[in-house]
Amino acid sequence: MKVLIVDDEVIVAKALSRAFAAGGHEVLVAHTGETGLAEWERSNPDIIFLDVVMPGLTGPQVIQEYRTKYPKNKRKQIIILMTAHSSVKHRESALEVGADDFIRKPFDNVFDVVKKAETLLKEIL
Repeated sequence: MKVLIVDDEVIVAKALSRAFAAGGHEVLVAHTGETGLAEWERSNPDIIFLDVVMPGLTGPQVIQEYRTKYPKNKRKQIIILMTAHSSVKHRESALEVGADDFIRKPFDNVFDVVKKAETLLKEIL
């Protein structure tokens, strides 16, 4: 599985990156919405983790930009938004912009996040 992690919090990106790499997955990391969008376009990952709040483009804006540029891309990719804010409103907003799931940071167990991503990907294949 090819995983793209877009988060301006280096420690979060590093923790996810290491956990996915330990599972044998290819990992790409970006620390801004703009570089995340460019990496998404270039690498066509299977799963994308996007922080909701970042300087510049936010996670939801990255999704909207990608969908605007590639409206005919029918390849299913899992998109998971991440945030420290976990209200029902935030979850609903995440799903409205096209995310497949929403997870709260900080993670209790980063390896549970990996398992969740692997399960989601198996469900769509």
